[in-house]
Amino acid sequence: MNTTDEQASTELRIGLRSLLLAASILIILITLTGILTRVIPSGSYQWIEHDGVTDVIEGSFTYEETTQVPFWRWFTAPVEVLWGPDAVTIISIILFMCLISGAMHVMNKGNILSYIITSIVNRFSDRRMQMEAMIILIFMLFGSVLGSMEEVVVLVPILVLLARSLGWDALTGLGLSLGAIAFGFASAISNPFTVGIAQKIAGVPLFSGALYRILIFIVIYLMYTTYVVYYSKKHQNELNNGQTLDASLTFTDNTKNPHMKKAVLWFVTMMLTMVVMIIVTSNIEALSDLVLVVVMLFFLLAGLGSGLISGISVKDLFRYIWQGILNVAPGAILVLMASSIKYIMAQAGIMDTILYMASQRIAGSGPISAVLMIYLLVLILNFFISSGSAKAFLIIPIISPLADLVGLTRQTAILAFIFGDGFSNIFYPTNALLLICLSITGVSYGKWFKWIWKIELIIFLVSIGFLLLAVGIGY
Repeated sequence: MNTTDEQASTELRIGLRSLLLAASILIILITLTGILTRVIPSGSYQWIEHDGVTDVIEGSFTYEETTQVPFWRWFTAPVEVLWGPDAVTIISIILFMCLISGAMHVMNKGNILSYIITSIVNRFSDRRMQMEAMIILIFMLFGSVLGSMEEVVVLVPILVLLARSLGWDALTGLGLSLGAIAFGFASAISNPFTVGIAQKIAGVPLFSGALYRILIFIVIYLMYTTYVVYYSKKHQNELNNGQTLDASLTFTDNTKNPHMKKAVLWFVTMMLTMVVMIIVTSNIEALSDLVLVVVMLFFLLAGLGSGLISGISVKDLFRYIWQGILNVAPGAILVLMASSIKYIMAQAGIMDTILYMASQRIAGSGPISAVLMIYLLVLILNFFISSGSAKAFLIIPIISPLADLVGLTRQTAILAFIFGDGFSNIFYPTNALLLICLSITGVSYGKWFKWIWKIELIIFLVSIGFLLLAVGIGY
């Protein structure tokens, strides 16, 4: 096997070509968003807070004097977001991406990752399909039950390296991790950030209707696993034509390092502690905003601690961290550009107008048309607002009473919201999580799009079927 690309891939680095392609797409989207602000008039709802829930005042929407965002500010928006209302979140995401890459670079230099991955390969090399199915199930459950998304970024490059060492490509590794967590998030069983918040706002019993959602999860899991396994086997067969796969070619022999087992033990201990802390903080409302901080802290402890134990000097440790940060620093530009799209819409005051126009159409429809329009509305808004909880607070207070009006159960309306929020999370180039994962694994958005669009389309059609069935059975 030609190992040049495989060896290079063990370094987390965003390539110039990937950066330029993603940046070009985002520039086009920023321009289209700016044009949209000239077409849609400004408007706003009045909101009121009671019992910890922000609700819209019925009939309070009013058009306002149109706020024109100057043409030149469309392109300064990626800088302006740094002092906008989402500045803390954006800076946290960039800091998270850079520090995680720094820790990963330390583990690469200390050969800790290669030791772990080689051990897994040796154990599961003859049971690859079972391993894929197990990994996908674990990641999907994290998304579906706990609502984890950003928290698993630290594991994405590890799964990519594992996939490469088994003779697959980076797309398989992304499918096992990023794709699985996202489809799990979308086929939510008890996701507190979508199911929990939406049901609370809509006045529906918390986590009710779970049996139907479990059925949906099982179907999506089977479909997605089949897709990933089929792709990985096809890709491996293509590589095997005239080439011999040898995972050991990719990594360094670590068996002679007496400290390696201790370093790996430290890493695994920190990772398990991180999982426990994610579960604890995700289920305590006052601490839920700290999940990303917890992940970053424990992964840094895991990476830096294992690096020191493996024999890396303190001087080299800081040098490797800096190199890792520089490798993915260009990805920060993409995060700022993606965040600016929502910022431009907010500055123009058109978000509430879009909601109002959509609600008027929903109010004059039947239950089937209404559920499909809710699905479409959330899919559109997810392009601009990737946060599920943020969309829940924005949309659910408006669509809940409309659902009652058109004979649609609130439970079904919430299901449409969950689908619209989740299934496009790793499809839109405006999603910061997607940009981070593509950045640190060196995969271009164009390549990812070609891989993901088929399963996205299939599951989109299946999800429509589930919504129509939900309407039919009065879910």
